Amino acid sequence: MNISSIFDEKPEQWGLRGDPYFWEYLREKCVEKGVDTPEKLEALVKEEYKALTGKEFTGIGMVKIDMFAHGGMSSGGVDENWWAETGIPLLKSRF
Repeated sequence: MNISSIFDEKPEQWGLRGDPYFWEYLREKCVEKGVDTPEKLEALVKEEYKALTGKEFTGIGMVKIDMFAHGGMSSGGVDENWWAETGIPLLKSRF
């Protein structure tokens, strides 16, 4: 299986404006690091979140990541709740 294929079909709804950019960032990281199990994928999401924000992924709240800011009020916002409840489960189910 090509790991990047689990990212091909994008969700119909996102949490915040930065989430689609985090999605694409994670696609690249999964390929680069050779993620090959759902558990490693979840760990990678949390590791990359911490690397970008300096904060632990808790599954609640939101944070602004400047590299994902491309205009608008919530620009660059990444919604931990969306990732915990939708993004991570969706990607893991595609394995």
